[in-house]
Amino acid sequence: MRKNFLILGGILLVVALYLVAMHNGQSIGAVWASIDPNSIVGFGSLIENKVSPDLWLDVFLPALQWQAWVIPAVLGGLLVLSARPSKRSGDNTHGNDTPDESDDS
Repeated sequence: MRKNFLILGGILLVVALYLVAMHNGQSIGAVWASIDPNSIVGFGSLIENKVSPDLWLDVFLPALQWQAWVIPAVLGGLLVLSARPSKRSGDNTHGNDTPDESDDS
């Protein structure tokens, strides 16, 4: 599972770098609208009519104002960090229970 998190996190970080390079400073809403403008209108209508108009106004609209690279960068970073091996006290990092041969003192 750690390997999958690491791969997915790496892909998301590459996507974030692409968004910085190609859409520098553009918001999520602007990038989404440049890809498919009708889908953003449809999604807004779905949220307003089926879920809650307040959710659209208070959550989704402010999030669509964020720069496009923020979400993939944060998610990718969290996935890469969660893929690191844990460093608990007492963990054996060599994967075996025998002491090293160099500890013959």
